Amino acid sequence: MVFRQVKDLLAWIHDFHEQLGGQYAHLAETQQDERMKMALVFLVDRERRMQEGIAAYLEDADEGLLTTWLIDSQEFVHPRVLERIPPCLGCHDVHDILANVMTAHQTLKDMYRLRAELASIPEETELFERLAEQQDAEARLQTRDLARLDMY
Repeated sequence: MVFRQVKDLLAWIHDFHEQLGGQYAHLAETQQDERMKMALVFLVDRERRMQEGIAAYLEDADEGLLTTWLIDSQEFVHPRVLERIPPCLGCHDVHDILANVMTAHQTLKDMYRLRAELASIPEETELFERLAEQQDAEARLQTRDLARLDMY
């Protein structure tokens, strides 16, 4: 899929969170270790919240921003990007899950920063800078909470 407008990319991000949450949910269902299961269920909830946030933004955002044409639109094939985030099938502890989570956050943050640099209007720059900041905040929250879970 080639993203032509901001709304196309945001819809893809929505789907990205849905698919990643699905990966975590599947792993949670197959886990025997209660701590691992709790970590994965937590991540499913966080992915759902990020997905809902993007959905709400798509409903409320300025139509002019959503229909802004992307400069240097790129082909981010959904499965190929998700392949960069290992399914964590060999996860043995919460540290393995955390490494997987950080890969996902870095993937999105890099994409947001690139889009901010390539933005054609200030509102687009602001949107993607804000999304990168939110991704950083989410990474900190998840790192903190997963570390707490691992301590107990």
